Amino acid sequence: MKSDKSKCPRHVGIIMDGNGRWATKRLLPRTAGHRAGVKNITSVVEAALNAGVRCVTLYAFSTENRGREKDEIDALIDLIRKHIKPMTRDLIARGACVVFSGDSSYFPSDVQQLMADISAENSGSETSVNIALNYGGREEIIRAARLAAESGEITKESFERELYSSKLPELDMIVRTGGEKRLSNFLLYQAAYAELFFTDTLWPDFDAKELLSMFEEFNKRTRKFGK
Repeated sequence: MKSDKSKCPRHVGIIMDGNGRWATKRLLPRTAGHRAGVKNITSVVEAALNAGVRCVTLYAFSTENRGREKDEIDALIDLIRKHIKPMTRDLIARGACVVFSGDSSYFPSDVQQLMADISAENSGSETSVNIALNYGGREEIIRAARLAAESGEITKESFERELYSSKLPELDMIVRTGGEKRLSNFLLYQAAYAELFFTDTLWPDFDAKELLSMFEEFNKRTRKFGK
């Protein structure tokens, strides 16, 4: 299914939910679901960029994820450690600029260095992949308000300059896989007028065909922005 690039959402946020349930259904450990989820990222992101999306934001590790069992957190961080460099290398080679949202200081120093190295590889591309790691929407809002206040009066402009997304296109669309129908602290400020799409498909099974069908539905919606 082809998508009209002129009508394609500029910025799509994806809540990649359902990895653990995907593994449980197959009598596998939850970590196997996370590995399958990581393997699915590149093909879905490339499909979005090929369709004309200028930015994809991936909810990869939330501030709430830190409350999971230590073994699962350690496994998630190890996945980041092992896979973030080859995955982002493929995306950068494709011409995308890879950026990060969230407080990287939570992660071990070697993971922080990987993120810094990846950021240093970027060039001035018109397409971006924004990876949200140790990210929470409420925390981002508090951080932006504090930084705006430190620089002077808090206005819409000064506040938005301090958001992680300040240099990214306006968020047009959020996709959540896995059957849940909530934002779970994802891009709360940016989602004010984003179109929301929910699917029961678990993230490791979500594919380009389903994403492009959502773009078709996006094109049919009338966006009034309160007017």
